[in-house]
Amino acid sequence: MRGAANFLICEDAPEQTQIVFVLSGAPQERSIKATELFQNGFCKKIICTGANHPQDFAALGMDMTEGELTKLALTRLNVPDSAIEVLEEGTSTLEESDSILKYCLEKKINQIEIVSSRFHTRRVRSVFKEKFAEKNIEVKIIGAPSVGYEENKWWKSEYGLLALNNEYVKLFYYCIK
Repeated sequence: MRGAANFLICEDAPEQTQIVFVLSGAPQERSIKATELFQNGFCKKIICTGANHPQDFAALGMDMTEGELTKLALTRLNVPDSAIEVLEEGTSTLEESDSILKYCLEKKINQIEIVSSRFHTRRVRSVFKEKFAEKNIEVKIIGAPSVGYEENKWWKSEYGLLALNNEYVKLFYYCIK
């Protein structure tokens, strides 16, 4: 059972980089990891991606994108506003990768790190690595621990079961797309 979860994890060790991009979704856990990278000197700039408008926040009258939500989480963790940028593009990992590639080419950036949920790292790697390597951009994939998903006992909760199943479906989808 643990092997099913461990297969999904395919992350790199962080290194000094030009920019850390935080993919949309799970802003709390991903912003904690990005803050850790920033505070430990691995980067000087964090870019938050995502154009989706989370419906839960819209119901509260807060109309913000996932990128803006991640930025808010970063500022609450004391990352200076001057070190954060929002790239409000992309509603999927694939679309975000296209937006990030365009950004890197325009700004002549050749080394980045991508923060996503730890159990998403195999899929994120499959989307980013080859297309960025073709443009001579080095990509490191950094996994953020998930708040509600435990790799070593995912089968013991409904959330874990759904999260693992969903990730395998997405991985398969990206393989055939």
